[in-house]
Amino acid sequence: MVKKVWNTVEELHEHALNAVNKPVKDLVKEETVLKYYHNPKNKGWIGNSIESDWFGLPNNSRKEPDFLHLGLELKVTPIKKTKEGWSAKERLTLNIFDFHDEYLRNFKNASFLEKSNQIELMYYEFIKDIPSPELEIKAATLFNLRELPEEDILIIEQDWNIIIDKIKTGKAEELSDSLTKYLGATTKGSKTEKNMTLQPFSDKKAHRRAFTLKGSYMTMLARQIMSGQYKAVISSPADEKVIKNIQELKEKTFEEIIIDRFNVFVGRSKKDLAKEFGVPIPKKDDKASSALLAKKMLNLESEIQDTEEFKKAGIETKIVTVKSGKHRAAEGFKLQIPEHSYIEPIELVSENWEESLLRDYLLSYQFLLIIFEKTPNGTVFKGVKFWRVPLDDLEGDIKKTWKKTINTYKNGVTLTYKKRKKPTKRNKTYEVGNNLAKISDKSILHVRPSADESCYTNDLRYATQLPAKSNWINKPEDSDLSDFYMTKQAWWFNPDYMYEQVKDILNISH
Repeated sequence: MVKKVWNTVEELHEHALNAVNKPVKDLVKEETVLKYYHNPKNKGWIGNSIESDWFGLPNNSRKEPDFLHLGLELKVTPIKKTKEGWSAKERLTLNIFDFHDEYLRNFKNASFLEKSNQIELMYYEFIKDIPSPELEIKAATLFNLRELPEEDILIIEQDWNIIIDKIKTGKAEELSDSLTKYLGATTKGSKTEKNMTLQPFSDKKAHRRAFTLKGSYMTMLARQIMSGQYKAVISSPADEKVIKNIQELKEKTFEEIIIDRFNVFVGRSKKDLAKEFGVPIPKKDDKASSALLAKKMLNLESEIQDTEEFKKAGIETKIVTVKSGKHRAAEGFKLQIPEHSYIEPIELVSENWEESLLRDYLLSYQFLLIIFEKTPNGTVFKGVKFWRVPLDDLEGDIKKTWKKTINTYKNGVTLTYKKRKKPTKRNKTYEVGNNLAKISDKSILHVRPSADESCYTNDLRYATQLPAKSNWINKPEDSDLSDFYMTKQAWWFNPDYMYEQVKDILNISH
């Protein structure tokens, strides 16, 4: 279909641009399209097909760039339209790396820079339930990793060093995307024996890994490219930066910089901080004022997680307040999976754990916990902590609750109707209980309503469809309550669990 040799990068890039606004089926051979319909679950079909048919490059897994004589790697990756704009559907895989080789390198010759330094990056638009051959190429861009903003390269180098330290300490099996900011060490394939490999400083086998640019980072890039503003500056003019002096990143890690800025304020009362920063504190102390104080401590106008670095890294900020003498947080916190603000039961029951939304989110995202303590003398700022879910918790108790929730949805949620003694503010005269995971189960995770109103009809503003008929108890015969809809629900971490995650900061402060 196409010539096999490309003489220059510009020539190849021009050919990539010729694919823009065309469906994939117009770029590949007819027999390639037929192969897709014989196996529509082949996730790599689009990339492999364009590589072989549009560029005339045999599919390969070589360590060198795809077009070696040009030093150019080809990547075809999905983006999707969301309420916030274009978003990356997934991480960008740079290369699979060898534990035995990578730790011997320095950052300047890291394997991902050798393999994927200069990339012909092609975007196609992912649309759910549309066959891959019908999807359309939306953009083609020459993307050079070494030309990223200096501050991004410094953070990527810090990420690479974290990964190397895990290898050198014989803990490659503990690697997780949530350990790093922009550069990930992401598992390749399911956790089967064939995807496990030896590591140099431990007898324990570790899951095979690839260097990736995280989905949150790729989303920032996608928005730049699709708005026509990409010039190797992956940011939005509207995004405030936490770190305005690049020199700081040459002397400290990103986390050290943030923690040091907060440490200046540790031990001060919320009342005192509010006076200094001109922040009103309502009579009923709230998380909103605590969050406002936190951004003032960092000298920011924006919300912390709306800053450029936090958005690129996929770091969420959470206020954790602990009452003095109590071994639990005032409340847990909701897991805000991007573009999935509530559990979608029909999708959930078709997931497998390895590729589930919940697992991927908790493996990819980390949290900046901003910790306050309510004492008899007022609320006190205790410090901050960068936190990610421990792998043992993820693969143990959290997985167990996830499985239990799926089984509950599959078997039909038990819904118990109960009359209220007094109507609610919205004049509801009843309440409905369910048998989904609860705080009282004393697990890490529970399920809680995630809608402005309780709803058991097909009003999709507040309710979500169920995969199986619910099992009602005491439902009035003349009721319009549905058997197949219930109030939207979300995952929450339990208060007891969150206390355990911050108690070290509380103890240090004491």
